[in-house]
Order: sequence, then C-alpha cells, then structure tokens
Amino acid sequence: MTAVEEQNLASCRLFHGIGPEDRRALCACLGGRRGEFHRGERVWLTGDPVSGCGVVLRGGVRAETVSESGRRTVTAVHGPGSVFGDVLMATPGGRSPVDLFASEEGTSVLFLPYLGIMDGCAQCCTRHARLRENLLAEISEKFWELRRKIGYLSVRSLRGRIALRLLDERARTGRSTFSLGCSREDLADLLGVNRSALSRELSRMREDGLIDCYRDSFRVLDPAGLEACLD
Repeated sequence: MTAVEEQNLASCRLFHGIGPEDRRALCACLGGRRGEFHRGERVWLTGDPVSGCGVVLRGGVRAETVSESGRRTVTAVHGPGSVFGDVLMATPGGRSPVDLFASEEGTSVLFLPYLGIMDGCAQCCTRHARLRENLLAEISEKFWELRRKIGYLSVRSLRGRIALRLLDERARTGRSTFSLGCSREDLADLLGVNRSALSRELSRMREDGLIDCYRDSFRVLDPAGLEACLD
C-alpha cells in the first residue's frame, strides 16, 4: 500500500481511532483484499451478491442505476477514504441494487469481508471492537445523509434545491468557499434534474450575485439570498 493510500485509509471513518500498526494488523486479520481498477471498469454489477464492504484507497467509485428505458442515473460518488457496501453487506442474502464502476484510472479499493468484521479474532482485540463501533456510526451517518437527499428532492424549485445543497455544505464546512467533490453531472443527478438545466440555473444565480462557481468549487456570496430561495 502506498503512502497516499495509507493516508486515505487513515481518513476512513471505519478506522477512526485505530493507529497505523493496528490498521495494518486489522486488515490482515480480517482477510482484506486489495483490488485495482481501470476507469470505467466494473467493481460489481446489479444483482451481484455483496458479502463485504469496500474502502476507496485511491481514485473513485460511482454507483449507477439503470431505468427500463436504459437511462443511467448516478446515485452516489465515493472518493478516497469513502466506504461503500457497508449497509448492504449486513442484509441477509443482500445483492447489489446498483452498478459500481471505477470513476478514475488507477482506482484502488480495499475489500473487507462482513464475517471477518463481525466475527472478530481469537484475541478479542480492542481494535476489532472499535471497528464495529465505527461501522455502526458510518451506517448511521449514511441514514441521515439519505434523509438529506430526500430533503433536496422535496424542494419544488431547482434554485431552491441548489440553495439547500450549498447551504448544507456551508454549514458542514463552516466556510463560504468549498468544493462539493463531484461533477456537475453528479450534482444534477443528486438534485433530480438534467445537467443543462443545472448549468443554466447556476449561471442565473451567479448573475444574481448569490454565488460564484467554477466546476465543483463554489463560493456563497449571499447566504440570506439563498435562504430566501427555499421559501
């Protein structure tokens, strides 16, 4: 594992409070497996059995669903240090409801088996217990994240949805300038609109002096104005 991958693993919430030596020992004890993927290569497909979770060590992984008409929609984007499959792996007979693909060339993923996480080891070491605590916290956070996504879609206007997403990120980071860490297409999918409509509305909001933006970077210029968009 490279130094960058080690750093990204350390930033993963599953390993919060677990030191470098314990992380290495824990991954080996769990039977962790490292996978390398080219851009666009499948990690797993809809219907595949899910018996463990993955941690993105380098690159990124995107989740997509396919409608009956063949239209693909991005439902999640996982960057370095992110965990995927953690909720599904605990479901008896769980199978993936989405397609997962590497979003960048040279994507690296650490796969951790569910049974290894839950069974622990013969020594009943504290690092296994801490990992399980972290897993529960991770699943809880994803539940609330899903609630937030539903909240975006409940706002009628596109401007209101954009405003709510940006205000949420401003509150989370404590800064008026931030990166959302996703492409315009991914943001459009999150807000339930097409990319062209999103780009047009962002341009209008910039002209109105509410925000400034470039690619995935945003600056909130008028927080009160964005709040008014939610009415």
